[in-house]
Amino acid sequence: MSSPLDQVLAAGRLAHQQLMVDACTITRPGTPTLDRTTSQLTPGPATTLYSGACRVKAQRVPRDKHAFERLTVTARYEVALPFGAQPAQPLRVGDQLTVTASGDARLIGQVMAVMAIDYGSTATAWRLTVEGIT
Repeated sequence: MSSPLDQVLAAGRLAHQQLMVDACTITRPGTPTLDRTTSQLTPGPATTLYSGACRVKAQRVPRDKHAFERLTVTARYEVALPFGAQPAQPLRVGDQLTVTASGDARLIGQVMAVMAIDYGSTATAWRLTVEGIT
């Protein structure tokens, strides 16, 4: 028999999952190899960690970064995955998230870096903080 808290969490997780109208793929870049002839690094094949439903929500405060003489604006997003999502490997900061479907067509194809991974036993979704540089 489940407790009242379990019932509330189950209802909240179901409701949150119904808001996940976007889709994304999370990958981890492969280990690069050095071409000794050209001294160039060749990226290794990426590993797909998760592919499926998500909710991409912009956070209000973009950050400005100065890269040498060039100003870049970093857009920050919260991405919610289903609470029970099971990635192929544990997610890590630095993994890449690509939006593959969205109600906002401008998001499709955007590649973002995972900056933080939130955990919580009473959460209704698994939340990630990601950044995309524009």
